[in-house]
Amino acid sequence: MTGKVFDMDKIQRYVERFIEKVKVNRRYDMNTMEWTELVNSNQNRYEVIATTFHFGYAKGYRAAMAEMKKGGKA
Repeated sequence: MTGKVFDMDKIQRYVERFIEKVKVNRRYDMNTMEWTELVNSNQNRYEVIATTFHFGYAKGYRAAMAEMKKGGKA
């Protein structure tokens, strides 16, 4: 361990394992226009990272609610 609280490689592996197990619903995925807006934002990079994380959380929440409404497990 490098002494870092978070390790980017560990985060990447976590995401990859999740994507292998769960079918991604593109309706709740980030699209190119949204990505471009975040990248070109006038906010500082820390605010952009936080905004992106919260945006992903909100989209994931909506996806879970839609799945539950259909009677599936979130």
